[in-house]
Amino acid sequence: MTAPTQGHNRVPPELWRGWASADTAVVTDLRVVRGGMIQSWRDTSPTMRQPPLDHHLVVVHQGGAKRVWRDGGGGRRIIEVEDRSITTTEAGSAYRWRTEGPIAFSHLYVRPDYFAALVAEAFDRDPSSVSFAETIGRPDPHAANLFDLLLQGLENPDWSLSADYYVDALLIRLASTSTWGGEFRQYRRMTLAPHIVARVRDFIQSNIGQRIALEDLAAVAGYSRFHFVRAFKHSTGVTPYGYVLRERVAAACNLLDHTALPIAEVAQRCGFSTHTHFSTRFREAIGQTPADYRRRRTTGGDGIG
Repeated sequence: MTAPTQGHNRVPPELWRGWASADTAVVTDLRVVRGGMIQSWRDTSPTMRQPPLDHHLVVVHQGGAKRVWRDGGGGRRIIEVEDRSITTTEAGSAYRWRTEGPIAFSHLYVRPDYFAALVAEAFDRDPSSVSFAETIGRPDPHAANLFDLLLQGLENPDWSLSADYYVDALLIRLASTSTWGGEFRQYRRMTLAPHIVARVRDFIQSNIGQRIALEDLAAVAGYSRFHFVRAFKHSTGVTPYGYVLRERVAAACNLLDHTALPIAEVAQRCGFSTHTHFSTRFREAIGQTPADYRRRRTTGGDGIG
């Protein structure tokens, strides 16, 4: 479980139970799902103080239509909430809630890092730029259906297998449809700063004769493999593999221009696995074989056929 964030007084969901003070309150056990936890409540006190949680909070309102007051965050909002509508609250937000009408709801607590990574991967964005929208009583039958599927079969031994799928589907649904009261997807396309691209290029050139794995380049850039591939292509216009190949061919051209090394040795020094592989890739890039390139360069041709 996640501990409260030091210095921010954020409360983990498993410690937030004291507000359910009504003797008739029915509270299910907190169940762990991928990326967070889930819990259902019924017949609690109509007044609730929500502390600043260390998780994002997704609520599905159940039991029928109701009126909800929310105080905090700069003012009061009063919303007529339909049955099975959705409320979302960002981690760190604190509010006082009051409900007039049937009190029944389920909570999905979502780790901010999990939500950011999921949305970033789904929409090809920088995780650090993914935000979480705050909404109250937002009608969304599709999200409600996913929440229902998530809640069904809690006592089934195989529940977690489907629950993880429904959690991801629900979060992607919220991220792809939120357009008011805040944005889940206030993000920019993921790119690499010029100095990071230069660092990757220097690494490639320093290891041009060696096998260069994608993991090596991602580590040099300081990104995960998944995000490095997308950020690198957005920044350079080519994939990491295409960039490495381009650097290998450029190094080979330099050796063919300025040395008399055998072509097989040029291939080896530039990181090509075989002479045949070198010739094939060189011709695809330059338009002629390494031998033809060298011959034309030494006889005064322009080297590009």
